[in-house]
Amino acid sequence: MEHTDAPDQRAQFAEWLRDQIIRRGFALDARGEQARFARYAGIPGGTLSRLLAGTATPDIVTLRRIATALDISLGLVLLRAGIATEADLTVTSRTDEPPLTPEKAADELGIHEPAARRAFIASVEALRTPPADESG
Repeated sequence: MEHTDAPDQRAQFAEWLRDQIIRRGFALDARGEQARFARYAGIPGGTLSRLLAGTATPDIVTLRRIATALDISLGLVLLRAGIATEADLTVTSRTDEPPLTPEKAADELGIHEPAARRAFIASVEALRTPPADESG
């Protein structure tokens, strides 16, 4: 999906948002239900009204509050709103992997000979250990 702020994208988001809100038990056609959802989501009623009419592009704070209220990921809401693409949301960092150990680094570097491996690991450990406080 390409990022766009076109009226068509806003209308598609409005339709999707309306469907998601209704699925969660808010009868948007009933008097006061739109205001009830706005309060539940913590967003101004006028903002929700413009979003559902397809005349506004929401900011990230509004989208986060909608995602929380709907109990769905912010990423999905960003995609549906046309704010982000799937490529934008692809995680490329190694943040969910355990930290690299000296042993694993030695393996990845191909340091298998026992003496070289011990020297490598000792060197890494020496660099990782903070120096003793010399001010004392």
